[in-house]
Amino acid sequence: MNDAQLRCFHVAAIEGSFSRAAARLRLSQPTVSTQIRVLEEGYKVQLFRRHGRRVELTDEGRELRAITMRLYAAQEEARSYLSQRRELIGGLIRIGAVGPHHVMPVLREFQDRHPQVDFTLKMGNSNEIFQAVLERDVDIGVLAEPRMGHENLYLMPLRTDYVGFAVGSRHPWSDKKQVTLQEAAQETLLLREAGSVTRSVFIKALTEADLKPVKIIEIHTREAIKEAVAQGFGAAPILHSEVSYDSRVKLIPLAPPSPSFTEYVICQTEMRGTATVRAFIAAAGHVAAHWRAIDR
Repeated sequence: MNDAQLRCFHVAAIEGSFSRAAARLRLSQPTVSTQIRVLEEGYKVQLFRRHGRRVELTDEGRELRAITMRLYAAQEEARSYLSQRRELIGGLIRIGAVGPHHVMPVLREFQDRHPQVDFTLKMGNSNEIFQAVLERDVDIGVLAEPRMGHENLYLMPLRTDYVGFAVGSRHPWSDKKQVTLQEAAQETLLLREAGSVTRSVFIKALTEADLKPVKIIEIHTREAIKEAVAQGFGAAPILHSEVSYDSRVKLIPLAPPSPSFTEYVICQTEMRGTATVRAFIAAAGHVAAHWRAIDR
């Protein structure tokens, strides 16, 4: 049995006529008749009773028609599903990100283009999101300075960002145009946990300048750091893009050359072929081009 034989039977069973089945399949009537006869002879079963030009199903034919109805309905469902995935009529993408400030504009662009695609968003530091991508806990990640050298990863630069200082509105630095690393080393520093790239690049800058901070308070979330800054516990190295409006907090730039790093969109290489990931990368590319234009 092959699909041509089964499909000829299926259409003839639905149409109740070999000639109408031939017209629907765009075949000659003898071809349809031959395919069905070969099927019957191959399995030694009679599927139709022939009455001149008129045919009717036998009991075996009705049983087989019930099976082929389910078979071709499932085939059509599969075709519809794949078409939806190609055209992004629906679906789900799982995203991991180190913070909202870079991923949200991309998500907004993505949802504007594909409003029927759902998403989940996992937050963590760069190490956590990188590991989530490797272990396929997320489909795609937006994170800072991922570890290079993984052949099975695709990486696309999104935006280069610079480290400044968040301080409370009553902090002695609040009226300064910029601060130096030497001044920063003398301040109480509010730092993210190990695994935070912001912390890593800032500590590296201090080390390269042969400076050692006098006091560090470790706080594990951006929200808690922002509140600690507002309450006057110290100053926090923070990306320029991460500062949202809060009258209690001010951003003070670091004197050049200030530490910086690049945020990337990353995914497993084979995931690039999926419609949702491909569409997310396209949206990220559009947002990245916009940022490059305004950052010049």
